[in-house]
Amino acid sequence: MNGLKTTKQLFRNLLSIILIGSLAVFSSCEKGEEPTPPVLEPAKYVIKGQVLNQQTNQPLQGVTVKMGSLTTTSGATGEFEFKDLADAGKYTLTFTKEDFFNATYSLEFQQAEPNQVVTFSITVTMVPYVEGVTPITPGEGGTINIGGDIPVVMTIPAGVTVTDANNQPVTGPINITAVQVPDIVTPTDFNPGLIVIQFGPAGLQFSEPLPVKVENPFNGVSFDEMQLEYYNESTNVWEVQPQSVTYDANDNTYKTTINHFSTYKISINTTRVSLSALEEAINVIDSPIENNELTNKQVESIKVQRKSGYIFVTPVETILANAGVPSGQISELKQVIESRISQYYGNTGAAASLELINDDITVNRTLAPNHRFVTTGLQLIDRQIYDIKIRLYGGTPELKTLQIEVHSAGAVTLYIKDEVIFDHGGGTN
Repeated sequence: MNGLKTTKQLFRNLLSIILIGSLAVFSSCEKGEEPTPPVLEPAKYVIKGQVLNQQTNQPLQGVTVKMGSLTTTSGATGEFEFKDLADAGKYTLTFTKEDFFNATYSLEFQQAEPNQVVTFSITVTMVPYVEGVTPITPGEGGTINIGGDIPVVMTIPAGVTVTDANNQPVTGPINITAVQVPDIVTPTDFNPGLIVIQFGPAGLQFSEPLPVKVENPFNGVSFDEMQLEYYNESTNVWEVQPQSVTYDANDNTYKTTINHFSTYKISINTTRVSLSALEEAINVIDSPIENNELTNKQVESIKVQRKSGYIFVTPVETILANAGVPSGQISELKQVIESRISQYYGNTGAAASLELINDDITVNRTLAPNHRFVTTGLQLIDRQIYDIKIRLYGGTPELKTLQIEVHSAGAVTLYIKDEVIFDHGGGTN
């Protein structure tokens, strides 16, 4: 009897050992195969682009591109990039190169979610610098003809007194520089300039206003609500001046005055309204990306197909014809309007349709062993309406408001999903 009890007890103990051992083996197997859970990474923002010579449309190498405290230089194909930016919000880029006028570009990132990479791709053109110098003796006065697409004449009245930037009197001849320059795009309150003129030496003050007369490039049509603006270099903003800009139908010119030398523009008061952007899915070529190795894999970029450029939803010539602009004036007025709106888009021209291009989006992410990146992408198609007022002079002057809708290729957002590759080597049932 005691032998039987002992045998049963030994059997129970042996069974317990087997069960415990089995559980230990099972637990060890499960723990060994459990992958590292994916880690959410903070959102990243990227600005990349290309700089072109506006006259030749060729890439510009060696352009200094500054954005806040960051600086880079354009490469052989005019390319530049600021990557791994941590913050959403507004960014303003400045472009400088010897023998070229400076250029600027402003953009804004919306706040993104973790594991998203948001990329702005831009194109900027720079205008070669051509200096014009006219010697003037203030006591004698004189006229300065300022060359450019739109002729401008500035008059210095005889007997005017002049002081320099330090408020000291200036006597004798002055070598005055007056050249038409590209507009300076600012993040807020920007109105495109009909003409932008840089006067020098900077800081000269005149005892009486200097008349400025700008030739209207059209007959029977003028822009309405024109204004004089001064570029404040200390704040990098355009400031509307109290001097009015009037249109004189007798000699078909715009007229205003200036009191000191700086950078001015006669701007077209333009209302710009942003509509809600459209979202479009884009094709992510590099998806999925798998790491079947035993070590981490660095993923520098992901190739996508995205849209580029901007378009006029309704052709500008159609809008002008519907407004009653004489047919003989449509072509030139269209050219001026389109070139001024292009200033919002890096001085690049509009296309007939948004171009589909391949692009490498910088991501700089680490892919762990037995993991894969499954990436989806969205691109914003930004929509703006520009209201520009013109006046027709076929009989009684008639005010017309042109509503011009523009769609432009906006930021690309990549959502990168970090997944575990489940492969236990057991085959497929």
